[in-house]
Amino acid sequence: MCTPEGNDVPTFDVEKLPSIPQVLLKLIEKCHQVDVSFNELADVIQMDAALTAKIISTASSPAYAKLNETEDFSRLLAELGLSTIRAIAITSAVHLFFSPQDEQSNRILKQCWHRALTTAHIARSLARLTHYSSEDDAYISGLLHNIGQLLLLKKPQADTAIEAGIQLISKWQLNSFLEDAIRYQAAATQSVLDAPRLVKLVNFACKLSNRTQPLGQLANDGQLLFGLSRPQLDALLSEADSEIQQNAKQLGITVATAESGPETAQQNERVNLELARQIRSIALLNSAQQHLSTGHDLESTLQIIQRDLKILFGLSHSLCFLYNEAENQLIATASHLNKNEKQNEFSIPVKPGRSLLAETIQQKHLCFSPAPPAQNSLAVIDQQLIRLLKGDGMLCIPLITEQQIIGVLATGTSQQQLPELKHQQSLMTYFAYAVAQAVEYLQQRQSEQQQLLAIERARQQKHTSKLLHEVNNPLSIINNYLQLLAGKLDADHAAQSQLTILKEEIERVTGILAQMKDLPQAEDTPQGEVDLNALIQDLLSIFRTSLFASHSIKDTVNLDRTLPSISGNPNSLKQVITNLIKNAVEAMPEGGVIKLNTCSQVNVGGQLFIELTIADSGHGMSSDTLKNLFKPIASTKGKENSGLGLSIVKKLISDMQGTICCRSEMNGGTEFQILLPMKKKD
Repeated sequence: MCTPEGNDVPTFDVEKLPSIPQVLLKLIEKCHQVDVSFNELADVIQMDAALTAKIISTASSPAYAKLNETEDFSRLLAELGLSTIRAIAITSAVHLFFSPQDEQSNRILKQCWHRALTTAHIARSLARLTHYSSEDDAYISGLLHNIGQLLLLKKPQADTAIEAGIQLISKWQLNSFLEDAIRYQAAATQSVLDAPRLVKLVNFACKLSNRTQPLGQLANDGQLLFGLSRPQLDALLSEADSEIQQNAKQLGITVATAESGPETAQQNERVNLELARQIRSIALLNSAQQHLSTGHDLESTLQIIQRDLKILFGLSHSLCFLYNEAENQLIATASHLNKNEKQNEFSIPVKPGRSLLAETIQQKHLCFSPAPPAQNSLAVIDQQLIRLLKGDGMLCIPLITEQQIIGVLATGTSQQQLPELKHQQSLMTYFAYAVAQAVEYLQQRQSEQQQLLAIERARQQKHTSKLLHEVNNPLSIINNYLQLLAGKLDADHAAQSQLTILKEEIERVTGILAQMKDLPQAEDTPQGEVDLNALIQDLLSIFRTSLFASHSIKDTVNLDRTLPSISGNPNSLKQVITNLIKNAVEAMPEGGVIKLNTCSQVNVGGQLFIELTIADSGHGMSSDTLKNLFKPIASTKGKENSGLGLSIVKKLISDMQGTICCRSEMNGGTEFQILLPMKKKD
């Protein structure tokens, strides 16, 4: 892990800092909960000095240079994003599993954990008692006070460990006194009397956690540094001990063996085996997610889902129900059943007490059927499904995204599988979320294709109607001339019969054209005056409380107050803006900023336009993507995605005699500019 540099101070790889395996397991479990909050993640990460150091190190890298200004740890995690945190957790688990420590190193690791956590809790309590401005700073400084010892597990010399910690922290270039707090943690009380508050807090917290001095002497130091009374000090230590007990219980660590003890080796072996299981499951889960993205349509995607259920969780028989919101029903769509099974008859109302599937949707969590003796109390549909799915019981898995309910996966289970399935609930829920996203995308793509076809059909019908009108004019003229010509010829003239044939054929053609004209025509889209600024404000009021809030998106709006109303279809404009905003949100999975601007009287080639720009701070697009952006084949969401949304947007803008263009660069965000013709004055 270390490479000598000079005589005393080593260099090291922060990514290989060892963590307490129980904390890693807890973090990995949290990272695969679809509704986990960053506050929950912060609570787990801040129970381990190595993980905390890795988060701060990542945030201080050039890619996240601006995050140095973020003081709140939960906010820091939100800025980094869940995918980064998950990657750190999994990488740490892999390093720990494939770099096992000997018994002495494990004992020192437990000692470091216990001491770091104790110091952190004491430092935070001291900060609260003394009204220090940032309890988070105090806690993290206490947690990292012995980070250098983690780098030197087999060389526990205090001075060298402190220097190693200082070397690590100095690389982060933080705007705080954390480095000084680590540097002077062992200094005499008298020498830190006039030091910054954080230095004094960590210094005194270290002495209290080490308990190397008599409590009476520590009480004197507390009075000298912070004016603390002996009862306050006793209460502070009691609170810290209680919090350590609570943390240890949450992680499944016996505090009595945190320093050493006969259970340590056995405990480590159990935890390492569980880490191995988690790493294997996550690898399979990531592979399953990649498989889901290869589904071309709903049928192929559902086949992939059934295969992955078998590989990941040993579930051989499954049936997928998709939710029909209009009818509030779950409708069977694909299963292991033979094609002659009447699975279309499985339409289950989502009503309380009607079935396990309905309960799964309503409660939004996994539902296991009861053991066989109690299954007679289930609804007939549940009993029937259990038999069809060839199991002793049934597991119902909800398919839900941030946007909507997608459906339920029903799978047959055996009694032998239940303990393992219940143990894997968090991974199963995460897999179900990935499935729901894949199906939701396919449904959206199908809807976009239908919209595109409807637009094309309407355009073709309009074009056909215009052509029919144009064709009828010359036919009428020809018919009139034939009548004039027939009148000029004698009744018994030989050409009369030929003229009659021509007139009959023209009448037949006219009849055919009349039948074509009577074909159903597309409804005219509503036209009128549109207040573009008001329309934007209405849409933002919805997005701010839903899409933006759930994706950590901020918006900045600059609307030209002099903007006149425009002629157009308000529904089309809403669809255009909604599609572009949703694309912008998808381009910023870790959060970001969307900017909307309007401007009146933009002169292009002597014609006046109204301008609307929608920009995001997302990952941007490559030049190849930009080249085919508005064609129904281009998409940055995956190689199988059609990108029909932008094709529809372009057609809608063209129908309004407007134009749309895009500027983008990799890692530089994307901006769409829409120009709509100003309403002509009467």
